[in-house]
Amino acid sequence: MQTPADMRGKTVLVTGATSGLGLATAEALAAQRARIILCARSPERGEAARARLLAAAGDAEVHVVLADLSSRAATLALVDEVLRSFDRLDVLINNAGVDVGRREVTADGLELTFAVNYVAPFLISNGLLELLRTSGRARILNVASTGHKAGKLEFDDLQSERRFSGQRAYNNSKLALVMFTYELARRLAGTGVTVNAVDPGFVRGTRIGGTLPLGYQIIGTIMRPFMAPVRKGADTIVWAASDPSLERTTGQYFKRRRAIPTESPTHDEHLARRLWKTTEALTAQ
Repeated sequence: MQTPADMRGKTVLVTGATSGLGLATAEALAAQRARIILCARSPERGEAARARLLAAAGDAEVHVVLADLSSRAATLALVDEVLRSFDRLDVLINNAGVDVGRREVTADGLELTFAVNYVAPFLISNGLLELLRTSGRARILNVASTGHKAGKLEFDDLQSERRFSGQRAYNNSKLALVMFTYELARRLAGTGVTVNAVDPGFVRGTRIGGTLPLGYQIIGTIMRPFMAPVRKGADTIVWAASDPSLERTTGQYFKRRRAIPTESPTHDEHLARRLWKTTEALTAQ
């Protein structure tokens, strides 16, 4: 068994941190003595997660920040709170995600899956860049999914207005997230901030997909014995957040503690720049 990294003196922000992968990731990093910032939507769930981390590692420093990541205003308020309250940020883990079976529109007019799974990481990462830069060797990790392979960016229907299915929206959002990861890595080359995607695999014990139609939930129940435990799914995220050997590694897609190649169109720089400009326009209010 490998010795866990020592994260003392490091500050880590985890979104979607009150259950599943986010909570398991935060627990493991707290055990490595990192200062943890839990991003939660619910005050009650946030405090319950904080209490759980403190019970496991009593000398841990754990904070809770609240945000509904489907909202642009709330997401930017989260960024402002982190900038006001913390003097450094060494690791940002964009973990929060949704997978819904019906088309829902946010207050900003965005399709919900696209807003939470992709737009929120875009806003948080860009909003916290200066704090990450000034913290030394910092890391941004975007929690990805193999589903990105089935995604397709249709710029005339990014919000799935003409055609919607929950799986299609999820796949497209994860493709956008992987492309954003690579583009941000290119833009931050040489700054000391690395950006990587992390695929936890097919994991049980997460809340994602809980609002899918009954048929999808039945399939999920059937597949449950073949899914990895949540702690195993979190292992690669924790490794990518803390392993000293990855200090300069950027623009990679990690799965099972290995960098694996991703296929077209994930490395299409022209498409990535178009996505970036389109996202800026969608979030410019």
